[in-house]
Amino acid sequence: MKFKGASLASVFLVIVISACMIFPRSAYNAILYKSYTIRYDRGWDILCDPYVVKKNDWLYKLFRQKGEISHRDFPEFLRIFKRINQHIHNIDRIRAGQHIIIPLKKLKQSSMPGQSSGVVTIPFVTIPNLPETFKTYAAEYTVQKGDCLSILISTRFGPYGAEPYKQGIKLFKLINPDIKDLNRIYAGQDILIPDPAIQKQPWYQSLFDRLANNQNLTDFDPTIKAHKKTPMLPVPEDMEKKPSFPLSKVACALDAKLSTKGVYYFPRQGQEDFKIDLSRIPLIELKNGTRILFPMDDNKNKKSELDIVKSFWKDVHIVQIVPNDSEKHVFDAVFERLGKGVLKNRLSFFDQGVKVEVRGEWIFDKIAENGKSVRHFCISLIDNPRERTPKSILRYLDQNNIALKEILTGENIAEQKSNRPGPHKSGEIVSTIDSSDQKIFVNDLITALGYNYLSNVSISFPYSGVQVNTVSNLFTGSDGNPYLVDFGDLYGDAVSAIEKTGFTVIQIKGDDNYPVIIHKILGAMNVSYTNNPTFLAAKRPAIHNTVLTIPGFLVTGAGKPGILLSFSILNNGVIQFLTNQGVKISMIQPSKKVTQHIN
Repeated sequence: MKFKGASLASVFLVIVISACMIFPRSAYNAILYKSYTIRYDRGWDILCDPYVVKKNDWLYKLFRQKGEISHRDFPEFLRIFKRINQHIHNIDRIRAGQHIIIPLKKLKQSSMPGQSSGVVTIPFVTIPNLPETFKTYAAEYTVQKGDCLSILISTRFGPYGAEPYKQGIKLFKLINPDIKDLNRIYAGQDILIPDPAIQKQPWYQSLFDRLANNQNLTDFDPTIKAHKKTPMLPVPEDMEKKPSFPLSKVACALDAKLSTKGVYYFPRQGQEDFKIDLSRIPLIELKNGTRILFPMDDNKNKKSELDIVKSFWKDVHIVQIVPNDSEKHVFDAVFERLGKGVLKNRLSFFDQGVKVEVRGEWIFDKIAENGKSVRHFCISLIDNPRERTPKSILRYLDQNNIALKEILTGENIAEQKSNRPGPHKSGEIVSTIDSSDQKIFVNDLITALGYNYLSNVSISFPYSGVQVNTVSNLFTGSDGNPYLVDFGDLYGDAVSAIEKTGFTVIQIKGDDNYPVIIHKILGAMNVSYTNNPTFLAAKRPAIHNTVLTIPGFLVTGAGKPGILLSFSILNNGVIQFLTNQGVKISMIQPSKKVTQHIN
């Protein structure tokens, strides 16, 4: 079954609706469920289907029939598959009986019920009166002399004892409830034999799937860990409280393995084997095979002897440190040895006009598994858990191939309370401003700012000794002052005459673009606002922080909470971050007249 562009949920809905149309309604309905697991991968929750490989399954043929990711971008599907199935060392050699996790669809956070628990259960199909339904997939048969039920079923469903055979027996029992002993059928007896064509129905496997009907994933396969909660992010956990020596933090920052126990022996011709005691000379091994040795004394002879290791190990570095070295000093020493050329302290990218600048103490790049795209790793030391970057921004950066790693310094490794944003519906948080017409735009803008806007209001004012009546657009500011918005209907001295009566007139010209209109309205109201505002992602200095610059206006005056008028379509992670900061968001789609640039 291929999912061509439609969401997985939509496919399930079609199946449910189809089933309801095919089968007449009954008081005895059976709702079949399918449980899926959620795995985290590079900023996304991935909806996955646990699957047991069957005989003659072939990776490319099988998986091209699975899910939205496979259909849209099969190479990306394979990369995700490899990352979430690390127990499969060669994807070209899957074997029958292996348990694998098939990635189906990338999910936005909290887009499905139960997503944060790591398991979602979806109604797969509703079938009324199961036995009666199955009878429509059965043929009447009169038992002949010498017939045996096992032979009748095996010739249709497969060899005796195989899973399809067992399923055929179960179906036979359901549609022949009067037969109590399957070993006793007699010649001349009329029975119903299930038709193997039922196996082609989309809901068939869910009848026998161990994951159906709300079964728990934990007994699916002990070799594949079932996460109780969705993994938050690939950010290293703070290391053991003791010792305070930072090598464990260095190892985690590099996604490497630290060894502090055991002995390595290196043979020397005519001499005693040279040995490295890892309790005195710790070793860090990177995934690419690079090794780093850390002699913790100033013995120069020992350091020269370590050169022997270079004749045995292809890529090894010696970093001299002492136990009292600061964590920053150790990180500096490691990265200096690995090569200054790969390091920088900031990187940036644009996303729908939003400028994102990531600043860290050490930033290095690594070629991804596909050999083309680059993953950026940004490492910063922080003094307090409260200085961590919110999870919503971490996810957002991870989706853009930036892994942000924040290492808590010192021995105080107190756990940080989760700051993962709770579920929300973006439609309840973000409003939109229609820019298709100046009058509609002003109406939506004033409403987004929290004021009541009235169109075509009759007003009267004295002019040259005569009382004049006209129509304009009115709203009242937070200071209680009335404002009229004129779109070219008032001329000459009429404006000053109206203002003498206590109104403030805001005149909008036909060639005013939307930034100019916003400037005029906010300026007339004398509220505080910032053009193209910047936001620091974490509560720490900007020098080692993530900075977001959003084209638009941030209104902070008039006793109102921060209101962001954005000319960019914001990512869901950025929206969560801003709303958690108390910022209300209104997104504007600029007209062709508007050209917004970040200064």
